[in-house]
Amino acid sequence: MSEQYIEPVKNYLLELQNRICTAIAKEEPGHQFHEDEWQRQQGGGGRSRVLSNGLVFEQAGINFSHVYGTKLPASATAQRPELAG
Repeated sequence: MSEQYIEPVKNYLLELQNRICTAIAKEEPGHQFHEDEWQRQQGGGGRSRVLSNGLVFEQAGINFSHVYGTKLPASATAQRPELAG
């Protein structure tokens, strides 16, 4: 993806995560999401949000990650080794 599109797409997905969490939280009065922002040493990071012990949702996880690096992980190339860097 072209560099000029990465930030707008990233911002859109983070806002989508916000909207989804807000909608779920409205159904779970008295419960809130716990947030964990993380960074990946090889590049990128993300934001995980989890709501636990709700009345409607026993557990809900809404996660976002934006990671990058020089090659795909082994799990991504197991079925297509020609994609490995």
